[in-house]
Amino acid sequence: MTEKEAKEAIKDIPVGSKLQLIMKNGDIVEVVLASQDTAAVEKKDYDSVVVPALLPAIIVQGKRWGTYRIETSDIVKIARIG
Repeated sequence: MTEKEAKEAIKDIPVGSKLQLIMKNGDIVEVVLASQDTAAVEKKDYDSVVVPALLPAIIVQGKRWGTYRIETSDIVKIARIG
């Protein structure tokens, strides 16, 4: 899924809604939408630390791992379940 497709899929879904994501590897993941932002993050260079660029992703909250990013390229389908 591209960033544009992901943005289109979640544009009408309010933050805090439960989502079901079908991943490219066949996993079906249930998460809570934490942000409408899907933008990529550019590389940042601090004097002693370099933060690599991050691909476009949706930000979600899971039961086990807290808040994290799932790259849009790993997602096949997004569905609202609650």
